[in-house]
Amino acid sequence: MKKFLSTIILCLCGLCGMQAQIEGNEWYDGSIEYSAKKIAGGKILMNAMAEGEEHECVLVPTGKTETYRVTDGTNGYVNQYNGLTAKHIKKDGWDVICFYNSKNLLVALMENTNNFAMYYEKVTVDRWKQQVMGDYVYQDANIHVTCGSQSITVNDMTIPYEVVTFNGGATGYVEIKNTDTELDGIWEVIPTVDGIHIYSIQTGEFFSDWRRSGFDIRLTESNPNVGRFDYATRNFLTCKFFRHYKKSTLRLMRNAIMARNGYRFQSKDLQEYFGKEPWYKPAASNDNIKLSFIEQLNVELIKAEEENPEHDDYVTEE
Repeated sequence: MKKFLSTIILCLCGLCGMQAQIEGNEWYDGSIEYSAKKIAGGKILMNAMAEGEEHECVLVPTGKTETYRVTDGTNGYVNQYNGLTAKHIKKDGWDVICFYNSKNLLVALMENTNNFAMYYEKVTVDRWKQQVMGDYVYQDANIHVTCGSQSITVNDMTIPYEVVTFNGGATGYVEIKNTDTELDGIWEVIPTVDGIHIYSIQTGEFFSDWRRSGFDIRLTESNPNVGRFDYATRNFLTCKFFRHYKKSTLRLMRNAIMARNGYRFQSKDLQEYFGKEPWYKPAASNDNIKLSFIEQLNVELIKAEEENPEHDDYVTEE
């Protein structure tokens, strides 16, 4: 009897702990950080402030374990997730809230920032850097460029840079200063299918006033032993991350995750594309291929974005 009661108590504690895993924590969606607070009826209020706008949504329990309907709050604040279904998933050391549309496609994700070993701004900046770090060539390989975590080396010249942040997240801009060269200033860095594209930026009084000034640099990745989208196998992606890429690039990114695991492709173009990569080692069979939790979610997110009819309205890749 004592053992039975102990088991019941442990189960109840586990259920309470499960509910508390959302409330009382901070959740990052790739651009802004939400706080979670329990309100009447077992609902959870998600609230954030970004660019002077308040964001709010309410997670309403559906009766299924860790599954919620997403509705508007009562204050009329911005709700990017209204009408979606949210599922709280804790797996392999990760703690996330996944948002699904009516077609059951994973369209957005929030990550518990308590998972971060350090302040979340540093983590998100480091993750952004992983998209652009690497070895490149410029102008028919006459100029070699290495993008590191803190500096850019152009042939023998090393130039320090800082990532520009806003609302605690990386913006896609870097600042170079105090070098007494024409490189001083703000630059926008856009990852592309074969490298990165860098634009000089004319700044204004407000962040929204920043504009490309016309001068740009195209760099082509030069190290064949590093997969172009290798970072997608290690870090969660977000819907805002995809806004740089054409759908054709997203398709390659999604399948690059599969290729990293040795997936054998049926499509001839994918066979040819990944067949040229020295790191690609096709498995004997696809039956035993198992993606990590991060990889599974990233594949789902990319696939949903490929089906997003509004995606082409905001692509920046050229």
